[in-house]
Amino acid sequence: MAVMAFLLLSQWVSRHMLDSDSTAPEAHLPTLSGSPVALQWPSQSSRTLVYFFAPWCGVCKISMPGLNLIPATDTLQVYAIALDYDSASQVQDFVDDIGFNGDVLLGNATLKEQFQIQGYPSYYVLDQNGTILHRDQGLSTPPGLWLRTRHL
Repeated sequence: MAVMAFLLLSQWVSRHMLDSDSTAPEAHLPTLSGSPVALQWPSQSSRTLVYFFAPWCGVCKISMPGLNLIPATDTLQVYAIALDYDSASQVQDFVDDIGFNGDVLLGNATLKEQFQIQGYPSYYVLDQNGTILHRDQGLSTPPGLWLRTRHL
């Protein structure tokens, strides 16, 4: 019963996000250090986890450090994309404070609209062609994210 309630709640929360089986938008974004990164399809990884956060988000502060436990590999690329921030230094302070050590990209309002982000954290799991395999919003545990990137 609890699992069913969780699944229904998860579907309701993510109802405004991009549909599963649709293709994620492509984008060129800077990292915190200013290096450009292209989110484009097909990608070299068989799966991509795109995690959207805001530096003022309390739930992000709790859940984002768990991304450190999901290592990027040849088959999985992990991107954390900051949205709704005032400055790159605000994002850097947030990342330093929580001890996140992965790739952080600086998103913008256009990207937020393209990915239909309405709350934080939000994430998508994509296949090599950018097809959305899973989407969700809210608190996620490292084991839950890990399972979603591997066993869909």
